[in-house]
Amino acid sequence: MTSPAPAPSTSVELAVEGMHCGSCVALVEETLGEQDGVTHASVDLDAARAVVDYDPARIDVDALTAAVAEVGYVAIPVG
Repeated sequence: MTSPAPAPSTSVELAVEGMHCGSCVALVEETLGEQDGVTHASVDLDAARAVVDYDPARIDVDALTAAVAEVGYVAIPVG
């Protein structure tokens, strides 16, 4: 018996405005990571960027940026 194929994943880089400390990073990273369809989220304070791996069949970039906005930051897709 073979295991099911992994869900297709894509990545997006977001510029995140308003972060100023490690707690901000942790909140944004946790918020993104909790979204249905997100497989990995990594946030870099110095670069003011988040890289999110997600299943586009379950969540889209607009929902990711909205989730970040709900916790008080602005996220804008890069590129």
